[in-house]
Amino acid sequence: MSRVFGPTRNRNSSHAGPRLMLRLALGGCLLALCGCAAFSRNTAEHQKVVNGRLLTQQGVDALQRGDLERAESLLAKAKKSCPVDVHTRSQYAEALHQKGDVDGAIAEMQQAIRISGDDPGLMVRLGRIYYQAGRLPEADQQAQQAIAKYPRYAPAWLLAGDLAERKSDWQDAEACYLRCASYAEDLPPVHIRLARTQRNLSQPDRSLASLTRAERAYPQGEAPVELLVEQGLTCQAAGRNEAACEYLIAAMEKGAPSPELMSRLAQCELAAGRIARAEWALRQTLSMDPQNVRGREIAAQIPLARQRMEQTLQR
Repeated sequence: MSRVFGPTRNRNSSHAGPRLMLRLALGGCLLALCGCAAFSRNTAEHQKVVNGRLLTQQGVDALQRGDLERAESLLAKAKKSCPVDVHTRSQYAEALHQKGDVDGAIAEMQQAIRISGDDPGLMVRLGRIYYQAGRLPEADQQAQQAIAKYPRYAPAWLLAGDLAERKSDWQDAEACYLRCASYAEDLPPVHIRLARTQRNLSQPDRSLASLTRAERAYPQGEAPVELLVEQGLTCQAAGRNEAACEYLIAAMEKGAPSPELMSRLAQCELAAGRIARAEWALRQTLSMDPQNVRGREIAAQIPLARQRMEQTLQR
């Protein structure tokens, strides 16, 4: 009997197709389920970030309005929602600082710096918190670390200059402020500080030049009190007493008069030979501070100045 040769048929081949289809279907379902779970997780995480940013913005708005309780509450929730957000951490630190929780503010700012990878602005801000708390070694450490990493970062030099000025190290302060000014010429406060340093170094002419640069940064008539005061004190140091009086009066008209400024005014009026005006300023000084040392010195000088004036008129 002849045998027909041809392809051999596997007895299981008739079941291979349906099984393969079943496996593919199951695999597809599994992938779909995994994909849905991943999508769900990603969506939830994204929503947490969105909610955190919204809470942060609301917290910052409350902080700017001075509503510290609400600001702290909102920013605490924002931090919990997104703990690695640098902006949220730093603003939460600001809220704590303004509420008087210095240690809490420092801890949060340290975390913000770590997360940011040593952002220079945050390093200097932490230094300022230390500075305001009187913790000068820690403030100096922040300033020096920022300068070491970012040597052209002007605010770090400004902080270093303020620390030197706090110690009355006028030469070091001047050097720091000059470096700051070289990196940020449009920073008016540095020129005011530089002028104050130069005045204390008995360099009134250089101080006046620095004040001229600072004055250019403000529209006419909008100079801040700090600038007007320094202009008055520098003019006094340069022997320009009448100009000093004008600046000191302008400063007190813009801000609240103080025994310090009023006694300076009395001193300048007396040096300018305007005895009646000096007496008025002296009365204002002693009414605010009866024990004012400069005021008492001027009170002793006025009779002598009046006597000299009478002798001059008799000649």
